Amino acid sequence: MKTHWLILLLGLVWACKKQETPNPFGIERFDPVQGVAGTTVTIQGTGFSTDVTKNSVKFGGSSSATVTSANPTQLVVTVPGTARTGRITVEADGQTVTSATDFTVPTGPGLTSFSPEQGEEGDAVTLKGYNFTSTLTVKFNGVAVQRTNLVQIGTSELRVVVPDGATTGKITLEDASGQTASSKEFTVIVPLSGKATVSKLAALPAYASAGADGVRLALGNGSAGIGNNLFITGPGQKTVYRMDLVTLAVAPFQTIANAPVSIAVAGDQLVFGDTDDGYYYTCRFDRLSRSTTANDQARSFSLKPSGPLYREFNLIGTNSENELIGINSSTAGGNTASSFTATIVNSQLKGSPQRANAHLATNGKSVFVFCNQTLWRLQADKTLKRVAGSPGQAGYVDGPADAARFQDGGYARGNAITVDQNDNVYVADYGSGCIRRVDASGTVTTVAGNQKLANSTGSTKPGRSHRMAFRFDQFDLAIDPNTGVLYVIANNNESGTTLRFALYKVIFDA
Repeated sequence: MKTHWLILLLGLVWACKKQETPNPFGIERFDPVQGVAGTTVTIQGTGFSTDVTKNSVKFGGSSSATVTSANPTQLVVTVPGTARTGRITVEADGQTVTSATDFTVPTGPGLTSFSPEQGEEGDAVTLKGYNFTSTLTVKFNGVAVQRTNLVQIGTSELRVVVPDGATTGKITLEDASGQTASSKEFTVIVPLSGKATVSKLAALPAYASAGADGVRLALGNGSAGIGNNLFITGPGQKTVYRMDLVTLAVAPFQTIANAPVSIAVAGDQLVFGDTDDGYYYTCRFDRLSRSTTANDQARSFSLKPSGPLYREFNLIGTNSENELIGINSSTAGGNTASSFTATIVNSQLKGSPQRANAHLATNGKSVFVFCNQTLWRLQADKTLKRVAGSPGQAGYVDGPADAARFQDGGYARGNAITVDQNDNVYVADYGSGCIRRVDASGTVTTVAGNQKLANSTGSTKPGRSHRMAFRFDQFDLAIDPNTGVLYVIANNNESGTTLRFALYKVIFDA
């Protein structure tokens, strides 16, 4: 009897086992939910084979994908080139399962990331995504990148340059197959130099062959015979030009037998320094007189009014040796002749490397000198005190005085400067193509021009000043003490040997 019941129990157990449900088999989710060929997709589920070769995965009915990793609850696969939008199917151990939702295979371009996420116009940005083609159009908040500023690296990477006029917003990609936009915005940074506008007032006559010995600029002070005109020396070699700031007409003003380069407005007189022999010319009420004697030591490349701090001189200049010279001039005999005396004031910069010409700026109370990549201030005891930069240390660095670096033009050029009534000095930085401001503390800031565009073709153009760079050769600048408008002489943005230079106006935003 016991044996009978034991046989019956074993039969029931065997029958139950025979009716057991097979192991669960299904797809729970997959990530990412879209991608192109080569994308790695992780599929979560149950019942997968641990042998990668026994799992067959297809995307939208494609050929089988490559399975790179497998365990009972997870498959890692690579989307094949034949994939198309549709359900994912998995076959393993004789069973087949299909995902509840589609995996999307984009046909148009897609943008997955960009770096950096902020920058200025002209900065380089790397875009990463998929389906990049040679006909792709890239826009920053609607402003298109020029084709010459787009470099394609395969179908998944682009290097572009932030276009002029771009503003903060999304990056869009577009070609014949479709359009997409970034999920995040790219932030466009507007530098301080973007808060100024540059316009060209007029082209200037230039020496028709190799160039000019120097171009200097002086702004009239409104006095009788001088008015509120601009006076320019150098482009015509032996000619001083006058520009009417109302009509913008440029015309010869005085013809000088020698080589007038330096120029200064002193009271109701214009004074010109001759770099050939060392004569000085005085123009008062449109009558020109030349000094009775010349002084080789006083051949001035830069000339300015000395100001009340140095009352023993009425002018101060720099000679070819970069010495500072004090000038006393006088006009006699109804402006038919003049005389002058010259005194060496300071020789600290004599023999500077490359003999880069020292340039002066005065505002009636202070005298500044730029030479050898450094801005100096003339003290009451006639010594020079460094304001910003470091002698002989060329570079382009904004910031505190000791860290700041400038790039002057070397032999015969230097960096021209001007100064406003608050002792802010503006430097025409030859090597960077920018106007840089040095405040009273010595901190240096670029206020006009974009160093990234320096010396590039077509970089000198009117408009917002961070979208251009000046080409400085023989150059100068002056600031209107009443309006704060900056006048700059630089190379003309149009070719022509007889119009080599141009006068530009820089207006800073309020």
